Amino acid sequence: VPQEETLRALDDLVHAGKILYIGCSNHAGWQLVKALGISKEKRLAHFIGQQIQYSLVSRVAEEELLPCGVDMGVGAIIWSPLAQGFLSGKFRGGLDAATRLEQMGALKAYDNPRCQNVLTAIDGVVDGRGGSVTHSQVALNWVKARLGVTSILLGARTESQLLDNLGAARWSLTQEELDSL
Repeated sequence: VPQEETLRALDDLVHAGKILYIGCSNHAGWQLVKALGISKEKRLAHFIGQQIQYSLVSRVAEEELLPCGVDMGVGAIIWSPLAQGFLSGKFRGGLDAATRLEQMGALKAYDNPRCQNVLTAIDGVVDGRGGSVTHSQVALNWVKARLGVTSILLGARTESQLLDNLGAARWSLTQEELDSL
């Protein structure tokens, strides 16, 4: 569907009072800029948010999407900030074939030295705080500290996971911890 057609439909929904704002998901940087240009030229509602994948092990958004969003005033709503649970720390000590992540074949994407180094850096923060924070909280804290991030989508399956994830809002990483990650 041509972007102008989509933007006109979304603009109609805004003017009809059905929605307040519009956003996009998984656009490339050029697509976001093009859509914003069309919206400006045609005087249509414009994207105020973009939903993007971003985590300590998935940082492609830093190349275009986050800087573009900051420059153009489009906030970033982050999905998979824990890399499908990989950054929660529960996969330390090996890959468990019984997990949903392994059954999907997704753990293989994280089975590399770079991702293991990220887990080691998270371990350092957790240990440095005497275990008062969790791996998930460290990973979420890192995402929330990034320029352009306005919100994080949590994918907790249980109440205890949700409470642990929400605990990330009660503290912040130091600059030294951010640098280590």
